[in-house]
Amino acid sequence: MNTSHFPLSRPFKKGRGGEGLSFSQTRLIQPSVRQFLLTALVILFVSPLHAESVSLEELLQKTGAALMWDALGHKGQFSRDGNTVVFRAGDPWMVLNGRQLLPTGTVIEEQGRLIFSREAADTLYRVFGIQKNSSGYRLKTILLDPGHGGRDSGAIRHWKSDGVEIPLAEKDVVLEISLQLADKLKRLYPNKSILLTRGQDVYPTLEERVNMANKIDLAQREGMLYISIHANASLNSKAEGYEVWYLPKNYRRNVVDKSTFSGDSAIVPIINTLWEEEFTHESIRLADMILSNFQHQLGPGVPNRGRREESWFVVRNARMASVLLEVGFITNPNEAARLRQPEYLRKITLAIYNGIREFVDYFEKKGR
Repeated sequence: MNTSHFPLSRPFKKGRGGEGLSFSQTRLIQPSVRQFLLTALVILFVSPLHAESVSLEELLQKTGAALMWDALGHKGQFSRDGNTVVFRAGDPWMVLNGRQLLPTGTVIEEQGRLIFSREAADTLYRVFGIQKNSSGYRLKTILLDPGHGGRDSGAIRHWKSDGVEIPLAEKDVVLEISLQLADKLKRLYPNKSILLTRGQDVYPTLEERVNMANKIDLAQREGMLYISIHANASLNSKAEGYEVWYLPKNYRRNVVDKSTFSGDSAIVPIINTLWEEEFTHESIRLADMILSNFQHQLGPGVPNRGRREESWFVVRNARMASVLLEVGFITNPNEAARLRQPEYLRKITLAIYNGIREFVDYFEKKGR
């Protein structure tokens, strides 16, 4: 049952400049992020209007970056190879990857055109030049959250065997899956941190689970996953199948901590939205990969209930990409019987494992 939480990265994907920026190149940022940018994106090519200025076209050609421009907010973002630089017309600084404040010359918006000072242009050259040969992203941590535990059994069903009632509890099913999954992931990724919110029959509160996730320290270009694992329940005993939940696209949460942000607090909402949209995109991708592997491992006889949206406590409070899995309905007699079988639990574990492995491959190739 859904009472728990979720996890990942650094925003943007690889772009190409060169001969100019086409509309298709603006797809670097996901559609939901483009909607945030208020108006149609305006691409501004200019000739130098001042002795020490650099045209936008020259910048794009030399850096190979793509530009997203918010005409109403007078804000722009260059991106390439996983690096992003956010600027605002008239400000003497830029923000690199949502973390580092770069003092620089100004960018002027004049008669619908952008003019970059030599200092501003040199800053962009250094950023995209230095990072050109950098390594790609690294998924540092995978945090598995077996739902419920201890005094909280979650969904439960009782079986009679020789006149004795034997309980099948959600907390036990998801813990067994999580322990198997953690063991397989540790063997696959000896250099990554594979963590569990609980490794035995105890009950961490929802707040403790979220805090454990949010306290994990990530360096530049590192990310993490938060995967909460549950079994389902319904008043309809015929309800059956697996599903994956993620935070609704229109739900707004704070993923940037203002208290530790070193730049101008006025740009925190911009950076927060960009990161939040990327986390949502990554959560959806992970959900689809796991669903595909569920279908492959469990076969056509088990219904695929698909990807779903809900603002569960742990999802809305985790500052990372995350998904919540429902592996089956304990309240369905046929599905409960399957969930009692060790071989069936191994199939579920393998499906999640393969979905994570596919996602890690995707994530660590970004920006290369």
